[in-house]
Amino acid sequence: MMKILFQPGEKLIEVTSNSTLLEAASKAGMLIDGSCNGAGTCGKCKVRMIAGKPDELTAAEKKILTVEEVEAGFRLACKTMVKNDMVVEVPLMHGGSNRKKEMNQLPAGFKLDIRLSKRHVKVKRASMKYQKNDLKRLEDALEIKELTIDSQILSQLHPTLQEHKGEVTAVLRNDQLIALEVGDTELDHYGLAFDIGTTTVVGMLWNLNNGELVDVEARTNPQSNFGADVISRIQFTKEGEENLEFMQKKIVQCFNEMIQTFAIKNGFKPEHIYDLTVVGNTTMSHLFEGVDPESLARTPFAPVFCQGVNGTARELGLDVNPLANVYTLPNIAGHVGSDIVAGILATDINQLKGITLAIDIGTNGEVTFAHDGKISVCSTAAGPAFEGASIHHGMRAAKGAIEKVKIKNGQIALEIIDGGEPIGICGSGLIDAVAALLEAGLITKNGRMITKEEAIEAGVKKELADCLIKSDMGMAFILYQDNARAILINQSDIREVQLAKAAMLAGMCTLVKHNGFKLEDVDRVLIAGAFGNYIDKKSAVRIGLLPDIGIDKIFSVGNAAGSGASMALLSEKLRVEAESLASSATHIELSMNPDFQDEYMMAMRF
Repeated sequence: MMKILFQPGEKLIEVTSNSTLLEAASKAGMLIDGSCNGAGTCGKCKVRMIAGKPDELTAAEKKILTVEEVEAGFRLACKTMVKNDMVVEVPLMHGGSNRKKEMNQLPAGFKLDIRLSKRHVKVKRASMKYQKNDLKRLEDALEIKELTIDSQILSQLHPTLQEHKGEVTAVLRNDQLIALEVGDTELDHYGLAFDIGTTTVVGMLWNLNNGELVDVEARTNPQSNFGADVISRIQFTKEGEENLEFMQKKIVQCFNEMIQTFAIKNGFKPEHIYDLTVVGNTTMSHLFEGVDPESLARTPFAPVFCQGVNGTARELGLDVNPLANVYTLPNIAGHVGSDIVAGILATDINQLKGITLAIDIGTNGEVTFAHDGKISVCSTAAGPAFEGASIHHGMRAAKGAIEKVKIKNGQIALEIIDGGEPIGICGSGLIDAVAALLEAGLITKNGRMITKEEAIEAGVKKELADCLIKSDMGMAFILYQDNARAILINQSDIREVQLAKAAMLAGMCTLVKHNGFKLEDVDRVLIAGAFGNYIDKKSAVRIGLLPDIGIDKIFSVGNAAGSGASMALLSEKLRVEAESLASSATHIELSMNPDFQDEYMMAMRF
């Protein structure tokens, strides 16, 4: 057995010599971006060797790593085998996930419809004149004719009533007793809403007494070690009989870590959480429920289930009240999940006048069309470009990522998340960069990056022309350079952006056309998610990611999925509505639509 010490965090683990560093990191609970699921093609799992002697560089590492990175001790975790004791430095991945914390809010006029209650009562002692059993005396105190009680609570009923002279707090779901607590605990009444994103998991803690948001936590999805996209993760579940259970435990562990953080920060016991709601894309929902998602990776992409699922925390292994209900909202189709249903709840687009497009831009981009109360949806494989996974110097929106790019008078201006020196570029920065290069005339309408000689001939300012270089990856533009590193936008990055933005725009055009309208008929476009909250709308329109219908018609709506999950937590009526919305929405399969390919080819041009 070999010992691996991962820094920061000082996590020590023993592994066999046939493990890769990526596998060892997963066992240690260290998050490393495994976007390509160990293929060695994305370069996102770079780690730095502090101590230890790994094997010689593999062919994949020689292709991905620069000379400077090799000299500094960087390796690809997915290709580096553990051969001896090692100390490994892992880049932090949680930094940018906190940006989702500020984007969760309930719509104006939202009404609570919470089915849970906590009631503090004094239960009379039994006596010769009052010869009733413990359960009946509790029912009398609560003025409930007949309680439904779990065997676990029943076994603790007598000692609980004996303690504190019968003064207890009952936690009720209608007439079901889900907890009986000593003393007065009415104020400790909490629920949780979770949004399982492919990249980021967001948890929202709510006070169930008054419907107020108490706290928000975000984590990088620990399943990221096994691929940036859902297909990679589905493939991983097929590679071993235990892998499905492993992936479920990963997300449950993530939930439990956030639960502990909530409890410590806000001074309550985890068992005072009594209700939970969960949303995510269809694959995330299947993995959370422990259901094999294999059918989602092949035609006709049919899910195992679409309707909402109720379970208990005890069944799922969540460290809250054992009988807390866990409600996973319904999905619509194989690649349109409960996160989109939650977004429809949050934005109420089925009630808006005119035509509304709601889009969620990610690895799998979803589009919702609403008109006269009718909902149509589609999903399109935008690819991981906007998550940074397929971009040479791409990264997630975390500390050190370039998030905004402007070029004015030949000068490049960058904004970096949390300040400091840049280490890569995230999706919003990428969109800005491509838009700026287009405006500067350095990229043609068909997506070709021009040469330095062509730029000079076209009258481009010398400062910009000098940033155009020829590299092993073709033409590239230097966004940033110092003695240690250069951050480039290269020709292959431009192509990745073209593919992603064309898929999104073609999906919108096809869905609108399917419903008998044109893009210019659209009254508003709503952009959901963290990505939509931070992109520059003008840049997005300039590159053709968003339709050119007027900036004033394009709105960011924050984490609509998280807001919708919270609304379902706080309203029993909205859970019923969620089921109705999911079952009544019309799913359009783009691969079967004759217009999609034509729209896609037209959308490829800038």
